[in-house]
Amino acid sequence: MSARQFNNPTALRVGATGVFEGQDATVRGHSVMRSKDGGRWDEYHLELADGTAPTLVYESGLWKRFALFEPTASLNARDAGEVSVGEEITVGGFSAKVTYVGASRVVYIQGRAPEGYRIGSEADYFNAVAGSDMLVVSWTGEEVEYYRGRLLPRGTVEHAFRLPEPSLLSRFWAGSGGFDSWFESAARLGGTVVVFLIFIAILVAKERTPTGGTAAPPPPVAPSAARLPLRAQGRLLGRLYALSGHQLVDVADPAGRFGRHEYDLIDDQGGRALLVQALDRNPHQWTLFAYQAGPSPMRPVEAAAYAAGSRINVAGTDAIVRQLFIYRTLALDGDVPASEHIGGIRYGFVAETKDGSLLARWSATEIETFLGAPVPEAQVLDALGPLQSP
Repeated sequence: MSARQFNNPTALRVGATGVFEGQDATVRGHSVMRSKDGGRWDEYHLELADGTAPTLVYESGLWKRFALFEPTASLNARDAGEVSVGEEITVGGFSAKVTYVGASRVVYIQGRAPEGYRIGSEADYFNAVAGSDMLVVSWTGEEVEYYRGRLLPRGTVEHAFRLPEPSLLSRFWAGSGGFDSWFESAARLGGTVVVFLIFIAILVAKERTPTGGTAAPPPPVAPSAARLPLRAQGRLLGRLYALSGHQLVDVADPAGRFGRHEYDLIDDQGGRALLVQALDRNPHQWTLFAYQAGPSPMRPVEAAAYAAGSRINVAGTDAIVRQLFIYRTLALDGDVPASEHIGGIRYGFVAETKDGSLLARWSATEIETFLGAPVPEAQVLDALGPLQSP
């Protein structure tokens, strides 16, 4: 393994001091971990003023905070080894769904690491989630350890240790040790990582010269210059809608990069809908999606595990995932959801249903799903047109 893969992917260094969770904090150590299927994450071992020692985990551009705890009721190593993905477990009153089972190895240590860490040491473990809470159960031999954690909002660590806030692109680029390790982690994290890789490769193509016969990515496909006017009203698929908002988004998928228009609609009952032009690049293709209200049928971490070809069931609707994508909001106007903002990044997939499409899109903390049906372009233009040039 090259020394480059041990490079610290963040600006946080051993010896750094700051104020974390309201306490003086010092970074005492930095460890690099590998899973048996090739994934990498970095651990930064803190010492707080009250003597506690949480761990900051950096993986795929995201920061998480974990702390060791002793549950009142625990598992022995044999029981832990029988846990499988998808199983619901309860440890010390904490109930969660198992999302990953694997093994880890310590491949690098700088500074002071927790007891039991040494280069080459291995442990079995599983991850489980319950809402925003995360649980890691790790064991070596008969000794079992329990860590409880959560995802940290973007900028938390940088603010705590007075570090520069990296761009979102640099966070993804550095997240797992560079370009090569995106391929290494693809099998572990699912098809979504492939989309991340393509997105990054396209955006940095001008800075990297293809070598060894690697083809340059195809040129981006520009969105239609004309758009529907705000506040237009008309009937689509038998229901009256008003066009309340508009977003121009830049989409990257395995076939390349393209722009498209998305329109937020309100129906006569106050329901929310989404009208997408060029779901599959064709500017004459229109799809009307109805927002699925109520509790989400899946969490972001579950959605990210699906690969192209996966069969899924959402709200009683069977579908097959056929397109994974990542998109960035370039412009917006009108009344758009509060979660949308210029420069915002989301991930998603489009799945084919019996009668149309299912659209899922998510950030690290929230997810929304839509069920859609194709609408003839002539009907869209009759109801909400004509298209207008800026």
